[in-house]
Amino acid sequence: MGNTYSITRGEGLDLYLSNGGTDVFLDVMTLASCPLAHTPWQQNLALLFADSQRFGYGFAGFALDELPWTSDAPEERRFLLAVIDKALTRHGWNLLTYDPPFAQGYLETYRTMVESFTPVPTVSAHFGDWRAAPDADLVRRCPQHDVFQGLAGCRLCDTNLQPAP
Repeated sequence: MGNTYSITRGEGLDLYLSNGGTDVFLDVMTLASCPLAHTPWQQNLALLFADSQRFGYGFAGFALDELPWTSDAPEERRFLLAVIDKALTRHGWNLLTYDPPFAQGYLETYRTMVESFTPVPTVSAHFGDWRAAPDADLVRRCPQHDVFQGLAGCRLCDTNLQPAP
């Protein structure tokens, strides 16, 4: 079992990751997105990375067209590309307890997908309304890793996700 990140469910380029690969992808995207996230939409996206695959495996993937893009969709897409670019610089990877040898390839594939995607404003019953700011407790930062705590605490402090150093 694993997770598929796609442009449109079942169509075109996608990124299939094992559950372990998904954890790596989410770790590096969380490290890159939290420092950049300032608007409610940006914070909700960072929380999606921080909280995904925390309550079970195999349900973290999503299609880009399922995200709740707003009337600021072009700027939101630019933000997602900036997050990927920051992750590609290995931002914060020194905080990981492991070396992610395949993360660069995951990120390059995901960047290609996002570049080829043109978002349109979407109402998402699954993800909710990202125009609304998330609860302040969710965006509280981990003092050790400086990422959002989310629903289940810092994903980088979670011994169920992270291999022992």
